[in-house]
Amino acid sequence: AGREARSVSTFEMTIRGLGGLLSAHALSGDRLFLRKAEQLGEALNTAFVPGRFPLPSVSLKKQGAGMHGGGGVNPAEVGTLSLEFHSLARATKRPEFDAGPDDVRRRMAATVTLINSSLVPLSLKSSGGAHPTGRVSLGAMGDSYYEYLAKTAILDPRLRPTAGAMFKAALLEIEQQLLVPREHGRTFLAEASMNGRRGRPAGGASAAGAPRAPSDKPLFSKILKMDHLACFLPGTIAVALHHGVVPRGEGHEEVAEGILKTCIDMYRMTPSGIAPEILSLGPGNTPEVRRNDRHNLLRPETAESLYFVGLLTGKPRYRRAAWDMFAAFRAGSRASDGAYTSLD
Repeated sequence: AGREARSVSTFEMTIRGLGGLLSAHALSGDRLFLRKAEQLGEALNTAFVPGRFPLPSVSLKKQGAGMHGGGGVNPAEVGTLSLEFHSLARATKRPEFDAGPDDVRRRMAATVTLINSSLVPLSLKSSGGAHPTGRVSLGAMGDSYYEYLAKTAILDPRLRPTAGAMFKAALLEIEQQLLVPREHGRTFLAEASMNGRRGRPAGGASAAGAPRAPSDKPLFSKILKMDHLACFLPGTIAVALHHGVVPRGEGHEEVAEGILKTCIDMYRMTPSGIAPEILSLGPGNTPEVRRNDRHNLLRPETAESLYFVGLLTGKPRYRRAAWDMFAAFRAGSRASDGAYTSLD
């Protein structure tokens, strides 16, 4: 068997391995990278199986020998495959690479319809669908699902009516359900607990074929916790605004800037100038970092958002904040050999 037969994460190998090879080809024009991407894509494509969400893991040697690891999946691992596979389909002129992500998007759209919410819980059934209960987060296990909706709509105009519309609807619900306004234009992006539907117990269902009424939407209870991972959202909103996935003039730019101010605060509030992994709100919505959340894993989300929001608004404050971040990392996490390391 050996090392080659071991399974790999479909999600991780797609975004890092397949995405890396496709990026190398796009930057260099060297078709060797495209040939390797095509070979890897063929192996990873076996994760898409009929009647269910993609397999979370596959064997690159024994293709198709994946496993579902307990029967559940999360939105990020099944929803963060489209950019790479759609790009591979275009580069190789093989439309079969489009089929898997297209099926995932249909299943996610069906899930959104089933629970009557564009904010999906972190635990999904492998066969598709979910109960309107559980945790909703734009941090770990949820983040890149929403990011890829917007960026897929930008990559492929044919998907504007599906992926683009799904992102727009999700953004509106994020603004309604997850934002906590703070002083000086700052906005905290909370998580939430989805607690069944108004007027019916958790897991209840509408009569067969009956459309969901607005009052049948899930109940949300905010959880005052914000992962650094969630700092991707301001940049994604900025890119979506620039490309017309969501319209200007409806307050989305102000939302992006408000969240980004909180992301910048995560860096400026620490003596090192390096952000914690998680920020919480204490009494009076006072920002606090809990003992187990003080580590830093060199996350790129705030840097990306500073770049895109800076381009969108033209405000120099975002360039200054980016330079402060760079200087803090250089002083606090640069090893003697020039590499950078995570911090406990």
